[in-house]
Amino acid sequence: MSSMKAYLAEKYMSGPKADAILSRTAPKKKKKRKGDTSTPAPGGGGAMIVDDDGGWGTAAHPLEPEEDDAAEAIVASDRAFKKRRVEAGSAGWTTVREPTPPPAPDEQPVVVATTEEEAQPFRGGLLTKKQLRTQLPSARDAQKDEEDAAAAAAAQETVYRDASGRKIDMKLERAEAARKKREREDREAQKMEWGKGLVQREDMEKRRQEEQRIRQQGFTRHVDDADLNREQKEQDRWNDPAAAFMTKKRSKGPRKPEYTGPPPPPNRFGIKPGYRWDGVDRGNGFEKKVFQKQNERKRVGTESHAWSVEDM
Repeated sequence: MSSMKAYLAEKYMSGPKADAILSRTAPKKKKKRKGDTSTPAPGGGGAMIVDDDGGWGTAAHPLEPEEDDAAEAIVASDRAFKKRRVEAGSAGWTTVREPTPPPAPDEQPVVVATTEEEAQPFRGGLLTKKQLRTQLPSARDAQKDEEDAAAAAAAQETVYRDASGRKIDMKLERAEAARKKREREDREAQKMEWGKGLVQREDMEKRRQEEQRIRQQGFTRHVDDADLNREQKEQDRWNDPAAAFMTKKRSKGPRKPEYTGPPPPPNRFGIKPGYRWDGVDRGNGFEKKVFQKQNERKRVGTESHAWSVEDM
C-alpha cells in the first residue's frame, strides 16, 4: 500500500503532501563511507597508502558519489515546494510547446485589392457616368452569372441511358411525352364530342352565337331595342291576365318525337300511335266495332226523331 501511495505521489501529485508521502516512504540514504587512509609514518615521507579492497559494502572508488544518492537528490530538489522568484518584465508563465510556425506561402490569405471608388458605399444624388458604371452591376456581369448558373446546372444534370448503354436525350423524351399527352387529350375531347347528341350540339351552337351577339352589341340599351322587347314579351309572369291569349305556348325542355304519317284509325281514348308506327293496324277490331255501334245508335235515334215529327 505504501509503494502504491509513493508511486501516485511521485507520478501524479505535487506540493507539500506529495513531499511528505515521498519522505515517509523513501528508502534511507546510505551513509558515505570514506576510504580508510593511513596516516603517514612519523619517520617516512609524504607517501599515502590506500586500501583498494575495502571489503563488503565499499566501492572501488569511494570518493565518487553513488547514483542512487544523485537520483534521490534530484527527486527531492524537484519535489520541494519553494516560492520561485519572478523576474521583472515576465508574466511568470512557462512555455509548454513551441510557437506555431507561419503558414506556407500558398496558404496565405488572399487580399482582394479594391479601388477607392469600389470601396465607397452606394450614394445617391448626381453621379458621373464613371461612378454609376462602377457602382451598378453591368449587363455583362449578369449574363456571365446566368451562363455560370446554366453551366453548373448542366454539369449536375443526371445522365440517363437505355438498356444498351446509349445516352438518352431528356429534352427529346420530354417533347415526345408532351406530344403523346396532347394527342391523348385530343382523342378524349373527340370522344366526348361524339358522345353528345344532336340537341346538345345545337344548344351549344346557339349559346355560342348568343354570346357572340352579346359581345358585339353596345353597352347601353334603349326602349326601341327589338331584342330587349322580344325578351321581355317572352317572359312568363304568374299574375299576367293576358297570358292565356297573348303569348304563344312554348314547350320548355326537350320534346318527345310524335307520329307524323298518315292518319291512324280512331280509338275511344284519343291515344296517338308511336312515332315508329308503320301504319299497319294489328288490333282485334274491337275499337272498330265500338265506333260502328255508336254510329248505329246515333243513326237509329235520328231516324226515330224524324219519323215522330213527320206528320207535324
